[in-house]
Amino acid sequence: MRQFLRREWIILLILFATLIFAFAVYPSLPEQVPIHWNIKGEIDNYASKTFGAFFIPLLNIIMYVFFLVLPKLDPKKQNYEKFTASYKIIRYSFHIFMVLTYIITIMASLGYKVDVSLWIPIAVAILFILIGNIMGRVRHNYFVGFKFPWTLANEEVWKKTHRFGSKLMVLGGFLALIGVLITEGSMRFIILMIGVLVPSIITAIYSYFVYKNIVKDS
Repeated sequence: MRQFLRREWIILLILFATLIFAFAVYPSLPEQVPIHWNIKGEIDNYASKTFGAFFIPLLNIIMYVFFLVLPKLDPKKQNYEKFTASYKIIRYSFHIFMVLTYIITIMASLGYKVDVSLWIPIAVAILFILIGNIMGRVRHNYFVGFKFPWTLANEEVWKKTHRFGSKLMVLGGFLALIGVLITEGSMRFIILMIGVLVPSIITAIYSYFVYKNIVKDS
């Protein structure tokens, strides 16, 4: 337990601080709070303040447990030891992204002018860059990484795909970030989707051809 707390204390502090904040801010929230925005950054869905205050903090805690259990469920669980630090970065990046999303939602609920069409795409682009930066270190497994049929079928294809895809993710994330900063409204969402989807599609195509070449050579 002591080793676990020493290893996980930062993210545990963030998770439980967010939950405490939820209890603290709950009385100040209106009865209906925004929970969804369209691509123009306009609110298009509301929920009760109980849902708005507690859903993301509780989901974040559930996902924390899920991420801890995931390696134990993987038939290739021994490979997680080869990218422990990278897996930790992925987990931390996800949880911090969730907290930022929560803060933006709460600020909007309290009446602050928050440009959701700007800040959420920025957060997604940065998340894409961070994960892309370490994706090349992720080793063969069934849950984390580019899980195409060809990467799962062949470890060499996995390695080449992740080295290639990680560079595209970083590039796509940077281009999306720049595009989001210099545009407005719905164009930000469109640019973000291009920056996220195009690298993923190209990586999938690359993975297929790498697999075909390896199979042909063998």
